[in-house]
Amino acid sequence: MYKIYFEDRLIVIGSEKNTESKNNNIKFIRYKNKKSFYKALKEFKKDTNIQKLVVQTKKIKKVFKRLKKKFKQINAAGGLVFNTHGNVLMIKRNGVWDLPKGKIEKGEQRPEAAIREVEEECGVSRLVIEGKIGRTYHTYVFREKNMFKTTHWFLMKYSANEKLVPQTEEDITEVMWKTPEEIKEIIPNTYKSLVDILKEV
Repeated sequence: MYKIYFEDRLIVIGSEKNTESKNNNIKFIRYKNKKSFYKALKEFKKDTNIQKLVVQTKKIKKVFKRLKKKFKQINAAGGLVFNTHGNVLMIKRNGVWDLPKGKIEKGEQRPEAAIREVEEECGVSRLVIEGKIGRTYHTYVFREKNMFKTTHWFLMKYSANEKLVPQTEEDITEVMWKTPEEIKEIIPNTYKSLVDILKEV
């Protein structure tokens, strides 16, 4: 199953069955062909009352690739960073709490990019990657172009005690260590695409 966020709305591509929900904000469609699929996407984009579009198909990867073809691709990497106290490193960008992440540069490996972005955005070093978490997908409009961002997430450990420095040129105003209890309070007010990652806390 794939989850793709259109701002705060969601497209699910998978074999999720129609539960005949009375919620009019959820629309179920069965994938038939490329033409009807693209038509459904266009309608979803226009009708902001539809909060969730569920595309039912057995050809999950094929349909996902067809969706991606409608957008310019961006690959990014980021980190879910824990310190020795079990707190999580978070940034506030444009007034919203977020996890540090950024675009993968040409020739850069995903883990390398994830570490670099955390270092640049938070002013820390000596990060250690402990494993992969997964990927998130979301779309946005940039300079009148439809963009599709795939973010590769890594679990990181931090054992030092450096002063946190926000990368202000990237519109980051705060960098803080957040406790698991504080993360629970942040989740309802952050980007929905981050919720599955923050649940790892």
